[in-house]
Amino acid sequence: MKKSCVILDGFALTYRAYYGLPTSIRTIKGTAINAVLGFYNTLSALIEQFQPHYLIAVFDHTQPSFRQTMYPLYKANRPPMPDDLRQQLPLIKDVLTACAIPILQLASYEADDIIGTITCNLPPETEAYVITVDRDLLQLVNSQVTVVIPNNRYNRIYTPSTVQDEINVTPEQIPDLKALIGDPSDNIPGIALIGPKTASKWLKEYGSLEAIIAHADQLPGKAGANLRASIQQVRLYKQLTTICTNAPLLWCWQACKLTTDFSPLRTILDSIGIAAKLPTNLRTAQ
Repeated sequence: MKKSCVILDGFALTYRAYYGLPTSIRTIKGTAINAVLGFYNTLSALIEQFQPHYLIAVFDHTQPSFRQTMYPLYKANRPPMPDDLRQQLPLIKDVLTACAIPILQLASYEADDIIGTITCNLPPETEAYVITVDRDLLQLVNSQVTVVIPNNRYNRIYTPSTVQDEINVTPEQIPDLKALIGDPSDNIPGIALIGPKTASKWLKEYGSLEAIIAHADQLPGKAGANLRASIQQVRLYKQLTTICTNAPLLWCWQACKLTTDFSPLRTILDSIGIAAKLPTNLRTAQ
């Protein structure tokens, strides 16, 4: 019987929780706890739904990643984290600690890179479910890795066929696609006049960005001319959009096993002011 590993994209789920519930949700002392409540509700629901053998939470490090070193404009368009949200991060991590869920961070790497490294080093007979709202992680989807984007009504499940149907490229081709068309959320401009339709057509015909570059002299119109004039840039964009799967990370799978005793969580929730039932892990320790 296969085991399951749930990997939480910590900041992505924290932002989702913060903007999904009103900031008027506060403690008696006036401290905002909307993100903590939303994050906990999602965590509890995931435990109940998946009953995972392993559960890991991954967060971005406070230091810039290697991508900022390569390209200083990377994510430079993003606003700073709201103070109300920043103040809730320690409480969210207290909740995870009370559940005995490991929290992984690594200097110079993003959470995506840690998640990619974990999914490429799963224990035998284990399937991974990556919980996120960041579609960049769809490039990790394969026969062992499923991306789950939570929703209030239903979870959007991404398998290789789902990615192909929705984006019109394979998961492995997503970095190539983003290098060509850009990614505004990460402040990656892409190549002028190359849109999703053209990029996916080229990828379907040639298979990869490098193969497209090798046939660049055959590409018609202004889009082809722009690519030929931007070979160095598009290769940089591919490096920026590709998730690292060999980050120098150490973790212990034994420590990642989901606890069957959530009683320490009660004290934390009560101290925050959250009156919610504890999750139930129906699996016995293995």
